[in-house]
Amino acid sequence: MEFVLVYIREAHPDSVLVALKDGKEVLTKIGQTETVEKRAEHAEICVAALKLSVPTVIDGEDNKVNAAYAGWPDRMYVVGKNGLIAYKGRPGPSGFLPSEVEAWLKNNTGEPAK
Repeated sequence: MEFVLVYIREAHPDSVLVALKDGKEVLTKIGQTETVEKRAEHAEICVAALKLSVPTVIDGEDNKVNAAYAGWPDRMYVVGKNGLIAYKGRPGPSGFLPSEVEAWLKNNTGEPAK
């Protein structure tokens, strides 16, 4: 199994979070992005601030991944080796249930999520 976080457009533009800059914690405003480069920069800031270890990719400027998967505000999917959606979680935050995905993976693959 491979887990990937897809960073889409900002759900809460102009939110402020604590980020590391030059080794120091500073308040950083995360605005809406207009370029792929800026979106990548914001993704890096958020991944570091949230101490995530999952590989992260970004949606393009055209927001096609968000549109195709209804990723806003957050959602979990399992995509099979055949490229088809095998599991589709409910929209977050109330539908963002990692334990539900873990149970689905265990019941459908015989392997626990790691």
